[in-house]
Amino acid sequence: MVTNTGSIKGFIKKFQAHPAWHFFLIVFIARTVQLGQLYFFKTPSGGAFVERAALGFFCALIADFAAIAILTSIFALSTLAKGRLRTVFCSATAVITWVYLAACASNDQILRWMGQHLTFSFLSTYSVSRMDSTLAFNVIYDGLFSFGLTAVILLLVLFFFFRVLKKEKSVDVPKITTAGIATVLIAIACVCGNAHNFFKPCHIRWQLIQPPYITLADELEYIREHSQKPENFDTGIALLGGNAQKDFPFFHAVSNEDSLAEAFKQKPMAEKKDVILLSLESFRGWAGDFRIGKNCERMPNLCRLSKAGTTFPYTYSVGYPSTEGMLGLQLGIWSHPNKVFLTSLMNTRSRALPEILGKFGYHRIVITAAEPSFDNFTPWFEKWFDRSEYNSKINTDIPLAERFKEIYTNRPDDKPLYFEWINFVTHTPFNVPSSYAEPAATSDERYAQATAYLDSAIGIILDAIEKSPRSNETIIVVTGDHSIAGAKSQEKLSELGEANSAYTWTSFIWKGPGIADSLSIIKPVSHVDYAPTILHLLGIEASNHFVGHNIFSEETHNVISFRHKDAILRNDSIAEFVKVGSPSFTHARIQSKTPDWDTTDVIGGFIAEKKIDRNIDLQSKALLDAMDSWVWVLDKNLLMP
Repeated sequence: MVTNTGSIKGFIKKFQAHPAWHFFLIVFIARTVQLGQLYFFKTPSGGAFVERAALGFFCALIADFAAIAILTSIFALSTLAKGRLRTVFCSATAVITWVYLAACASNDQILRWMGQHLTFSFLSTYSVSRMDSTLAFNVIYDGLFSFGLTAVILLLVLFFFFRVLKKEKSVDVPKITTAGIATVLIAIACVCGNAHNFFKPCHIRWQLIQPPYITLADELEYIREHSQKPENFDTGIALLGGNAQKDFPFFHAVSNEDSLAEAFKQKPMAEKKDVILLSLESFRGWAGDFRIGKNCERMPNLCRLSKAGTTFPYTYSVGYPSTEGMLGLQLGIWSHPNKVFLTSLMNTRSRALPEILGKFGYHRIVITAAEPSFDNFTPWFEKWFDRSEYNSKINTDIPLAERFKEIYTNRPDDKPLYFEWINFVTHTPFNVPSSYAEPAATSDERYAQATAYLDSAIGIILDAIEKSPRSNETIIVVTGDHSIAGAKSQEKLSELGEANSAYTWTSFIWKGPGIADSLSIIKPVSHVDYAPTILHLLGIEASNHFVGHNIFSEETHNVISFRHKDAILRNDSIAEFVKVGSPSFTHARIQSKTPDWDTTDVIGGFIAEKKIDRNIDLQSKALLDAMDSWVWVLDKNLLMP
């Protein structure tokens, strides 16, 4: 009995003393610190990386635990080798560990600055395309701590290998003990690596928290799955409104565009309209629905504008975050269901609305309160606009409105104007300047403050336009780049998917010559309708790949949002929800034509549309075909010749 007890204690002692646990501790601490920086340090936008940082950090650590356990098991098995062979195996393990930690650090910074993961397509894109130099500097500088930590960990591991493992007695552990350790670690890896399949918090966050090796493996699978043209390509393209018989299914060619452009330039200025686009960060459609009195009380200037023009209370972005808002508005296309177009598909042939307007003689300006290198907007702004401006000292809405007024009143007087103004205060964490008000305690209260502050800024802009001699020749468009979910909606993410209304429902206000006043049009519309509507209102015909339609036509069209393999199709009041590889997720919801949610809480009261019992199996299959077909169009560079 004593002997057995002594043997067990001896085994446990050797088990605990095994150098694999020292290795595990080093790598675990390194990755924990890296994730701590990602989740608990402020993002470049000034807010938290995610709303519930502690839970996100915990789930991310679980996901990474699998990789750490695998690396440690490899190390444990390497200690079974003898002499020089042990050195080779241990050195190889050190290099693999360093590569993994370096990849994690890089992935963390790309997530912080660009909202996407480190992927093969990302690497291939920026091997031939220019990344904004400011962005590249910020990614590296902001990640110096993580990258430096990775280097230190490598040195520690190497020191551990060559100082400790060089001594045979330091790893004089029975093979069965090492095998037991490796088995335990592999079991841990299996559990943690599949946590998203049985642990709801990890499941909800999986697209965000998955480690780089999972992302890269998924991309290889994605490449395999999309190596051939979809079988139901024609059906999918038809649902999206394209012509599958054409080489470029969504391209509309205008053969005499050059002569039309020259003729347009020769028109007198009185016959050419200005376009002012006010792009509002994270503008919630329900909080900007001016059929609700409380919203008018909080935002009187926007409410007044809505009464002077036409509103579309049910407007949807093509996805989120801001990259997708910019994509839908300026490029007039649906978002990529799996990638971020503006950062991962920069080499795709495209033609944005500002590029068309430039050819027709417009002076194009964009000013923003947000760092444009964030999301790599700078190369696009340089391509699309004659002038883009960001000043870190003018990073709140009222100073930015004053800057708009200054630029607007000193504009060239011989060219029509296309001017985009992008605010920032309504971005998380919704903090208004301290000179305006003390930031409120809760997220919803801060959002209310931020929208009220934003409205004051918009009042300055509207006043400048109304006093301009061009006021009667000016089209004003106000919309959110996307929406942002409240706490209640976030809890429903696994049920609603990532393309749901809490992230995509915003609004449109249109005012200008030829646009009816005091009109609210209830049909669902999309950001992709913006560009073709502007061309229609300006009387411009030009070749384009816009997938939308004139928003003022009486017809209704499919409104689609994609995000991370999730899709929602809206037509009239019905919304169909699908998710790739998850038939049980498929369901339908209905959007009431009047507010049917808790309007006593105009900021956080909306959660989701009401679910209805409706068989949409056939429609869901068609929508999945549309996703595959759209992926083929974008990945194969088929937007335009």
